[in-house]
Amino acid sequence: MLVAYAAGELDLETAGALEGHLAGCPACRSLAAEQAAVWQALDAWEAPAISPDFNRRLYRRIQNEVRLSWWERLTRAFRPMPLRQALPLTATAGLLLMAGLILHRPNPVAPARPRAETVRAEQVETTLDDLELLRQFAPAGSAEGGRPDAM
Repeated sequence: MLVAYAAGELDLETAGALEGHLAGCPACRSLAAEQAAVWQALDAWEAPAISPDFNRRLYRRIQNEVRLSWWERLTRAFRPMPLRQALPLTATAGLLLMAGLILHRPNPVAPARPRAETVRAEQVETTLDDLELLRQFAPAGSAEGGRPDAM
């Protein structure tokens, strides 16, 4: 409604009601003033004059686009680009690549050292006791029962 008010498109009754609101509301009053400034600037702006042969050049360019073969349309994006345009694109791509390499570089991992397994004396003693108990339960005629070093 404030945009329509600034553009002068409101009827007298609605504009009067809005002006009554603007008298008591500083936020809406500020917005209405900004919109009025925009409309005044647009009213003061004059479009530059176009050249006399603008239409002829436009229609010729449209005709040239229509005459292009499908292959020319496809390869147009890959035509050489002037250095003025290619240099910033190349620099940007290089910076993005470097940033990606720096940010996603894995942390160096130290070589794994073989860990010596520590065996406590109680473990060895318990294991030997268990083996001795198992030998007692082995059948007398089996090969394991006859040789103590079979296990």
